[in-house]
Amino acid sequence: MTTSESSARRRRARLSAARGPAGTICALALAAALTGCGSDSGDDAGAPAPAAPSRSAEPSPASPTPTKPSSSPSPTAVKPMKLSTPAELRACADGSCTVVVTKGTEIPRVAGLRAGPFTVSAVGAEGVDLSSVDASGFTSNLLGQRPDQGGPSTVNELSIAVLAMVGDTAKLRLFPAE
Repeated sequence: MTTSESSARRRRARLSAARGPAGTICALALAAALTGCGSDSGDDAGAPAPAAPSRSAEPSPASPTPTKPSSSPSPTAVKPMKLSTPAELRACADGSCTVVVTKGTEIPRVAGLRAGPFTVSAVGAEGVDLSSVDASGFTSNLLGQRPDQGGPSTVNELSIAVLAMVGDTAKLRLFPAE
């Protein structure tokens, strides 16, 4: 036996003695965990763990029994909104109105508030899109306007708020900006 072999054996013997029985068990447990051997059953017999958990055809007495889904009221159908008449739309010219619009609806110019005319270019899940080209050719676009956006949008001195959306219609409120 060479000197290096005997010193290696002495080191192993010292480590085993220093570890003691608890250290040996910990080392074995670590080795088992790293190699994937072992059992989740609580005994340290070293039996290999099953590849996949087995399922029994019958529920065990300790498992909860399946429950019926609660009978909650179904959502009420949203009543479609009636589009505003041309006369109701013309009333917006003074800068204060509430109208129901759909794609293609034109809202007249509000001369006193320097805004409009507006054309509704889209109403859908993404929101309401409005566009306006004033007499000088300046274009304003309000895109994706929604009831939950946190407040109205303002063009010059006119504010526009989306109050509600149902399908392809939207209820808008126009009023002077503060």
